[in-house]
Parts: sequence; structure tokens; C-alpha cells
Amino acid sequence: MKPVYLLLVLAICPSLLAQSPVRETLAYSRDTTSGIPGRTNTASSSQIPIKTDYFIYIVIKKGVPVASATACVLGKSYAAKLQKVSPPVLLEHNAVVPTGIKDTLVKPTSDDVYQVILGAQQGSNCRVPDEGKQGQTHQVVVSLKSGESTWYCLADKIVPLRPAAGS
Repeated sequence: MKPVYLLLVLAICPSLLAQSPVRETLAYSRDTTSGIPGRTNTASSSQIPIKTDYFIYIVIKKGVPVASATACVLGKSYAAKLQKVSPPVLLEHNAVVPTGIKDTLVKPTSDDVYQVILGAQQGSNCRVPDEGKQGQTHQVVVSLKSGESTWYCLADKIVPLRPAAGS
């Protein structure tokens, strides 16, 4: 009798059998500050960022169709969309004075790579259903939909990049 219940549960919840196509989640940030980054202001010992840009990438098993649902960054929920990019993903090391030196954000891979583009903030709290404290223990949580399944892409830490100067 128990095998019948197991088959019934597996028929109702096919996502229990599926493995996550998520290979890796990478998150970076770049602050834009007033003046010259790295120099201290006499009135203040630290520069307060004008804005922070996030560079979030998800490496997915090649050929798996995905659609982004939401992103949780530092405890704040955002609408998000995916843009497929070609690896490797490189970014100018010095955003103020281009030197030709680039930081590698995503290494070469045969898997598919998507950049997560953050949209409007959807509220101050992250809601990650059925995942408990993920939004509190990871700095970035992106939920992806793949068919009937939802996958969670987790980054424990956002790696800061060299600041850029703003006007």
C-alpha cells in the first residue's frame, strides 16, 4: 500500500524528482561615489555611495529554459529579468580611467549564463516561499522558474568591485 502513496505523491509533485539546473550564482557590487574614489574627504573619513550597481550572474545547465521571477538583494525584494550573456563576462577594473585591465566576473563555461537585471523594488522584505531563512542567510537569492519548477539561486556574499566616480 505504501508504494501506491509514494507514486501518488511523485505524480502530484514531479519537481521532487528534478535536479536543479543551477550551477553557480555570482554577485558583485560597484559603488558610485562623489569625487575621486579612494580619497577621503576632510569633512568625513568615508565616502557615502551615491548609488550601488549590482552585477548578478547565474550559470544554468546548458539548454534549460528559465524565466526569472524575483530577486532578493540584501534583504530587499526586486522584480527581475534575465538577459543571456556570453561567457566569459569581463568588466573594466577601473571604471574611472579605463586601463584595459578587466575583472573576470564569470569564467568561461559551456553552460548558459544569464545576467539578472534588477527592476523596481517590490518591498523591503524578501519572501522566499518554503525556503525558511534563505533570504536572511544569503545576500542574494534569485528565484527562477523552469517549467513547473522553481529554483533558488543563492549567493552567500556580494563581492565589492573597485568604486566608480560620479558627478
